[in-house]
Amino acid sequence: MAKPPHGLSSSVWAGASSQRAQSQPPPLPAASEELPSPSSSSPRARALARVQALRRFEQVCVRLRWKSIDLQNAYDRTNAPQPFGFAAQDAENNFKVDFHEFYVKIEQAVVLLLRLFGTTIAKASSTIASKPQYGATPSVAAAHAYHHNVLKALDDDRHPLHEPLGKGSVNQALWKAKELRNKWKSATEGRDSPSLRMYDLSWIINQALEGLEAAYAVASARVTEDLNQDDLAMTGDERHEAVVADDEWEWMVEPMDWES
Repeated sequence: MAKPPHGLSSSVWAGASSQRAQSQPPPLPAASEELPSPSSSSPRARALARVQALRRFEQVCVRLRWKSIDLQNAYDRTNAPQPFGFAAQDAENNFKVDFHEFYVKIEQAVVLLLRLFGTTIAKASSTIASKPQYGATPSVAAAHAYHHNVLKALDDDRHPLHEPLGKGSVNQALWKAKELRNKWKSATEGRDSPSLRMYDLSWIINQALEGLEAAYAVASARVTEDLNQDDLAMTGDERHEAVVADDEWEWMVEPMDWES
């Protein structure tokens, strides 16, 4: 497994201190507060909902950057576990759990991007609901699991996220990562699961993160467009109030629909 992708050191991967993150004006809601829906009737409410989704996406990307370093270190330990006091199988099982947790954050990032564009995913099966802004009415998915529907929503070639996430090597990597998430989530339960040496994990992770970087550019452009169209220019005081408070990260550790 190679080093984390070069993109982690810049743009969205640089975290809340980056120029992009600082340039986003509106504050996030409190940890216990739900994000407003991007399909709200008020143009200002729609724009702010998208900005808030983008801010949360940026925070998830900071976590992905952090966890990618841990994932690399964990993979290194699987190659030489004895100095750390682990048996080879225990080390591999722990890495598989780490990868499962890493994919949870990738999926969380995708869900936030989908929400930014008005697409919501059914918790259990049936419906992928999308505001009919891409030339079609809301579509109905087959009876698949929530995790399947998250990636399936990217298949629509009319969706803004299709280009960066819904096709090519990025999409293949996302589906492979989901497959490994499913295979490896029970690694510590004594069930047989494929060896991690069978997969090009560096390629999977790099493609997924590069896709999220490209999707961030699309989402950021949409937010900028909204702010311009809706005349939502922020005053100096509003920009000052937009500084992310420490407790605004608490939402990330709340129970997530996609962790089931």
